[in-house]
Amino acid sequence: MKLQRITLCAIAIALSACTQNKQEQNTTSSIPIAKSVANWEGCMVSAYIFQEDGRALPKNSLELIEEFETLIEHDLGSVMWYPTFADNFPTKECNTLKEKNIIPHLTWELFFPDSVAYNTMPLEGSYSLMDQVLNGNHDAYIEQFALDAKGYSDEVLIRFLHEFNGNWYLWGGKKNGAENGGPQKVVAVWKYVVDKFRAVGADNVKWIWNPHGPSIDIVADEWNNIANYWPGDAYVDWIGMDAYNWYPKDPWGGTRPYRDFDNCFRTLYDACTELGDQPIMIAEFGTPEFEYEGQNKALWIQDAFDKIKNDYTRIKLFVWFQINKELDWRVNSSDAALLKFKEGIKDPYFSAMKGVK
Repeated sequence: MKLQRITLCAIAIALSACTQNKQEQNTTSSIPIAKSVANWEGCMVSAYIFQEDGRALPKNSLELIEEFETLIEHDLGSVMWYPTFADNFPTKECNTLKEKNIIPHLTWELFFPDSVAYNTMPLEGSYSLMDQVLNGNHDAYIEQFALDAKGYSDEVLIRFLHEFNGNWYLWGGKKNGAENGGPQKVVAVWKYVVDKFRAVGADNVKWIWNPHGPSIDIVADEWNNIANYWPGDAYVDWIGMDAYNWYPKDPWGGTRPYRDFDNCFRTLYDACTELGDQPIMIAEFGTPEFEYEGQNKALWIQDAFDKIKNDYTRIKLFVWFQINKELDWRVNSSDAALLKFKEGIKDPYFSAMKGVK
């Protein structure tokens, strides 16, 4: 997964001389419009492949990557994992991937697993994590993370506050005020953290702004429209999208509607293209095995790759969620699914790699 690197222009950070509060100071910085970093033809193949061990890149990560590449008969251009606010920037791990010409992709989760049971909690209750960030409680950590990212010097993708429009995560709009300022708080935290990175010159970090597609777990009210979460072109390098077909049931016993690729992404994609000109990625997607009106997982995968190539041409990278977790999302959950996956990505359209146009 290997893109030709683009040098961004120098960043001028204009901080207000009036320090009414740290939140206001750090969300009004002037930052040049983000330049496109997806300077390749077609679409890159990427995946999350580490099962439940996703907080850190496993010590045998290269072995696992090679096993998956052998399985799908295709190189990976990028690999994703899920560090938290309790973790340092993974310089060693990024360098390990760099040796294979793979772009590291960090889904950086704003929670502390040693003190919070999980990154999702019941809808009831108050959550102070976002306010802690805006009040400067974690400045030292964020600034060190940014400096270490800058020290890595090569390109790294960071997906921050992902799926903010869903009901589930601690950093989402629903759990941080909902209609009473929830999206605005998400935007404020996003800008605050990006400003910290830009202030130290960590321009090699490419920021992925990532809403979730249709789900029965997303509030459909106007306050939760993804446009309300948009921080502006200057703060976004990539637009990400997540969506899944959960049909027919989730692991908790609830029934779920059937969603083909268009149902997962069409409305979300159209809304995202109206917000900015940034390249788009599918940062998570998948389907379990199913049967529905002549459709199944293998055909779902075939349709997905056909749609990405022909109807969703702004998508420059996809991340398959290769894990047997809530459901078996893996491409090799059946021989038929694996065959269609391999056939789909054999198309030269999906051969994009870093540094190769």
